[in-house]
Amino acid sequence: MKNKKLFYLLMFLPLIASLIALQFLPDVIPAHYNIDNVVDRWGSKYEILILPVITIVFGFFSLAMGKLAQKQESQGNNNEKSSLFIGTSVLLIFNLLCGFMIYSSLHKIEKLEFASLTFIQIAFIIIGIFLIVINNLMPKVKRNSVLGFRTKQTMKNDEIWKKCQRFSGLTGVIAGVIIVIISFLFDNTTLIIAVLIITFIKLGIDIAYSYKVDD
Repeated sequence: MKNKKLFYLLMFLPLIASLIALQFLPDVIPAHYNIDNVVDRWGSKYEILILPVITIVFGFFSLAMGKLAQKQESQGNNNEKSSLFIGTSVLLIFNLLCGFMIYSSLHKIEKLEFASLTFIQIAFIIIGIFLIVINNLMPKVKRNSVLGFRTKQTMKNDEIWKKCQRFSGLTGVIAGVIIVIISFLFDNTTLIIAVLIITFIKLGIDIAYSYKVDD
């Protein structure tokens, strides 16, 4: 229940913070940043409410997926707890992004940079850390059709499922570490392309391993 209290807090905190910030925001705020982290569109201050609404919708979706995954366990509620943990981690990212948006809007920042790092770099550093944390949880997820690394091969039986979740968790942690490192080295288009390449390589390796285990 304590974990759910934190979950609900992270669900609604961006909306509460944004509603408070509305009282102090100028009528026109930065609405979109381009690949160079420079404002390329200005919009109404009420657009600051879009991300908080998305955060709440994601929160309810995550809770529903956790319930569905839990029903597919033979016993226990391990999958629901795993889903709650993953959802809480994603909500934390949404909260950080909302904080960046409020800060940039209050100060009308035309170029996003923090401590010599651009917004894109910071975003991918957060994503990399998220991958490291979440993929440490992968081996604990029981076989289901909602959570984990799911393919036709991994869903065949519990033994293949466990092996593939452990392997996918390992490759996910490695990918997360690499993403964090390259986020300090590259920026903008180069960083985005590099992350996409890493993601596809990781996915390809996981799929190849699932076929190997299934032999």
